[in-house]
Amino acid sequence: MLNKISKTWQCSDGIPMIDYSSQEKDEKKGKHSTHIDKHDFTYFLNSLESIDVDIMLEIKDKEKSALEAVSIAEKYPTFKSSS
Repeated sequence: MLNKISKTWQCSDGIPMIDYSSQEKDEKKGKHSTHIDKHDFTYFLNSLESIDVDIMLEIKDKEKSALEAVSIAEKYPTFKSSS
């Protein structure tokens, strides 16, 4: 799916930004979890293949999950940190 979308994106549009959140277990659909789900985030990164995107985390414990997400993403050769 993302490959189809990325083909419509032009360089002049900039890098696409994707919001990412993990679903809170046993809660109403759409409720963001307190902490990032490592397995779900890894699956998400694998689904990106080689598509260059900025990822915005929507998660409750902000910095803790962000550091964990960076730790996971660093294992991918295409990862670039904006910091």
